Amino acid sequence: MTSAEIFQVCRPIVFGDEGVLSKEARHMGLEISIQSVGSIPEEGYEPGKVVLLPSSRLKADSLTYGQPDPSCGEAMVRFVEEAVRQLREGRLDALTTCPINKHALQKAGYPIPGHTELLAHLAGVSEVAMMFIGPKWRVVLVTTHLPLREVPKRITRDRLRSIFQLAHEGIERYFGIERPRMAVLGLNPHAGEEGVLGEEEEREILPAIVEAKAFGFQIEGPFPSDSFFGRPDSQAFEVVIAMYHDQGLIPVKMDGFKDLVHLTLGLPFVRTSVPHGTAYDIAGKGVADPSGLIRAIVMAARLSQRKEWQTESEGPPSKAPS
Repeated sequence: MTSAEIFQVCRPIVFGDEGVLSKEARHMGLEISIQSVGSIPEEGYEPGKVVLLPSSRLKADSLTYGQPDPSCGEAMVRFVEEAVRQLREGRLDALTTCPINKHALQKAGYPIPGHTELLAHLAGVSEVAMMFIGPKWRVVLVTTHLPLREVPKRITRDRLRSIFQLAHEGIERYFGIERPRMAVLGLNPHAGEEGVLGEEEEREILPAIVEAKAFGFQIEGPFPSDSFFGRPDSQAFEVVIAMYHDQGLIPVKMDGFKDLVHLTLGLPFVRTSVPHGTAYDIAGKGVADPSGLIRAIVMAARLSQRKEWQTESEGPPSKAPS
């Protein structure tokens, strides 16, 4: 994918800092123009031109590549807050987020794990889920950014019921697949071996699956996670439910890291992101691969154009993912 493909599916507007963006363009020798605007324009989007809605005024010359900075952490939150405000007021159709640095957020005084939790707070929703969409599988995580010792405490029937519902609704709404087949992975080795290697499967996971089946969901498991992705029928499932971060992300990232897109379920708007972090170790070197971000923007634009996301009063999609 190339950046020109973005303009074939949407009108992109950037929420960011004009000074930082201009400095970076000069540093990288990029032949682009930057149009700073006070409100989102209807026209004027074209390759080589960045339409920017400035949401901060950082001291660009005082910032150091690869160093978390409190002012940058504050700016990261402002960008997201402004984008969500524009979304809720109907001026945008979708949101694609770049990586944020959790250390910078903490230094700025925001005790939040990351984008997803911030977006849930701003949107006023209590339950969200992370879906990762790759060439072979769609994986939804029950728990996300937690130390492994904390994961078993969060594997509860209530949380599983919520995740099953979000995954089911997300597949139907975004991809038009009615009654999707869902596969659930176990938490413990061999999916607990009937309680010998762990009790979570028998106590929480299996009862939640039984309840979901009674509700009409096509759902199977728990499957041993070490062998599931090698099963010949693993791709027959529209979505895979993984218990924790690395359990779900290692196989899909190995299968196609550059093709992977994160989609947040449970928000009242379309939000996608790249499946990687800020990579401060290569900041300023001009070697970052933009293909993941391009793919995330294109997916956000296409998902936002699904008729299921429009009401009669909204009409056809006319605005741009940011």
